[in-house]
Amino acid sequence: MPQKILIIGNSDGIGAAVTHALVTQGDEIVGISRSPSPLGNNGPRHEVLDVSTPEYPDLLQRLIAEEGPFDTCIYCAAIGSELTLPDLSREAQVIEVNLTAMVKTFAALTPGWISRKHGHFIGLSSLADDFYNEDAPSYTASKAAFSNYLVAMALKLRSHGVHVTNIRFGYVDTKLPKAARKPLMMSTAQATDYVLQCMNTRPIQLSVPKLAGAILHSLRWMQSFRVWTS
Repeated sequence: MPQKILIIGNSDGIGAAVTHALVTQGDEIVGISRSPSPLGNNGPRHEVLDVSTPEYPDLLQRLIAEEGPFDTCIYCAAIGSELTLPDLSREAQVIEVNLTAMVKTFAALTPGWISRKHGHFIGLSSLADDFYNEDAPSYTASKAAFSNYLVAMALKLRSHGVHVTNIRFGYVDTKLPKAARKPLMMSTAQATDYVLQCMNTRPIQLSVPKLAGAILHSLRWMQSFRVWTS
């Protein structure tokens, strides 16, 4: 049965690939992104807006009123910023897009889902939530909070018929990864397959690829040891 799906951050990368896949299978999509939709005017409804702007909550409420209720929301919006001291000017912006706007999206949709005992929120996080990155502290900190929030909300809401899924990706072939080396990088098509899988199985959390997750978790333990002994 076709679903009505709100996708945040779907003008490129995983969000664009997921949008194309869902439109192809007959779902009804509404998108919000700071850039126009690659599907053009013949594609599904697409609102151009930066999620960090003050107008974003009002747009969410308008879309819920005009297009809702939504069965699923997929939050794909994310930015990164390499920290070069002494300039910390973009740190707050990264946290606003990666974390705060996600929480605002979640807060706009959840009351209606609770009343209907139906809804699914999928957030695209990162395996980077598990270690400290001194070159991109706002990115790893925002993703750590992102993952923690969604897992906690999954546990809180499951008795209300609302499902929450946190997907922790490693390197995906998009414009976001800035590292010189990107081991075990997957394509956007592979990432899309995992998102579609989670729409059907509705796990609380999926971490892929597992090997990359294990490596980064080991790195976190080494970093923690350095912190404890410093």
